[in-house]
Amino acid sequence: MKKVKFLIPAFALAALAFAGCSDDDGGDDQPTVTKLALADPAQAALTFVATSPEAQFIALDTDASAVTVEQVLAEGESKAEWCVVTVQSATQIKVAPANNTGVAERTAKYRISAGTVTPVEFTVTQDFPEPVDATLSVDLEAEYGFYSFTAPATGGDVTVTTVTTNAHLWTAAFCDYNGDPITDEEELPTYCTLKTTSGENGSALIVNFLPNTQAMMQSGASVKISAGNAEPIVISLNQNAPLATSATIYDADWVNELTSPYTVNFGKDKFGAANKQEFGVDANGSCSVKVVAEGTTTEVSDAWVESFYGSAWVIYATSENTTGAARKLDVILVGENDKELFRMKVTQAGA
Repeated sequence: MKKVKFLIPAFALAALAFAGCSDDDGGDDQPTVTKLALADPAQAALTFVATSPEAQFIALDTDASAVTVEQVLAEGESKAEWCVVTVQSATQIKVAPANNTGVAERTAKYRISAGTVTPVEFTVTQDFPEPVDATLSVDLEAEYGFYSFTAPATGGDVTVTTVTTNAHLWTAAFCDYNGDPITDEEELPTYCTLKTTSGENGSALIVNFLPNTQAMMQSGASVKISAGNAEPIVISLNQNAPLATSATIYDADWVNELTSPYTVNFGKDKFGAANKQEFGVDANGSCSVKVVAEGTTTEVSDAWVESFYGSAWVIYATSENTTGAARKLDVILVGENDKELFRMKVTQAGA
């Protein structure tokens, strides 16, 4: 019995000694991960063709013995079943997307983790196949089957149109009136240049215009937009003349200079464009005309006088005067900031 009592303390001492050795060894803890990065930072954005894409391998710079990969899903986003991402080793990840048979580009984001170090992310973007029947349109209204755009005289970068297409890209280039490419640089327009020569669906065609310092509209430039096998679109590019700050008015023969206000008389039954009066205009910019109440600048709607300014300033009565009394209106020529440059006092006899 004495021998048994002696053995119990001996076993207890042995157990304590074993426990002390285990603490000194530190157990079987995994080594601490101190670094995790892409060996090539450019692999943070992988791109793949639509058809028969070749797998790509991401190389990692890490001291981890193992890594994990998971897809980063935005709210409402579904898992990218079309892309298979496989951990080959702690330093290599394989990315293999399937064929994209859709009509749009597709993307997915992934996160690589190891230990407690900051994870690294990469994105996968896969192109879509070129459509068999491409479509192309612009947000301009065609007149008689032709598109045109007029830029302001001040110039600068001007958005001409938004381009809509189901093709990968649209391209833009200067062309002649028939849509044929311009091969001689000397024939390129001098008052504008293309700021954007290509873009994706929904992007804008931007053209840079020089300030127009001439007293007339700039014209003659055309741009051709193409996308896939869609019918190209040709747009004529014009630029307004600067608004006039002064004008000299002449009679129809450009002989006599007139003084504002100038009196114009029509008979009560003398109406229509055939009985118009014309005047020559020498202005230092663009002008417009307004029909206003006598002695004011208040425009009149449904007036019995019409006027327009093109190659000449034209004024005519539009109807017979059946009121029994003379009727009067003024027609003014205006320029920059609606400044009045000249006034015509128009009277149509009543009897």
